[in-house]
Amino acid sequence: MMFTIEGVCDWCKKLSMVTKHEYIDGLCHHSCEECNDIAKLDVRQFNAAEIQQQEKDARSSS
Repeated sequence: MMFTIEGVCDWCKKLSMVTKHEYIDGLCHHSCEECNDIAKLDVRQFNAAEIQQQEKDARSSS
């Protein structure tokens, strides 16, 4: 993971070099190296829940 963008970490709110995390719904957030592990976990959990909800919605509309 490359920390090549200077910006504010969306987790700790500090100005530092950050990397981008993309959500399945098209949004994105940025994390610094210190927050990267928790950021990856947060994004992974959100995306998994979103996929599960989309599958549930598809089944209920069939």
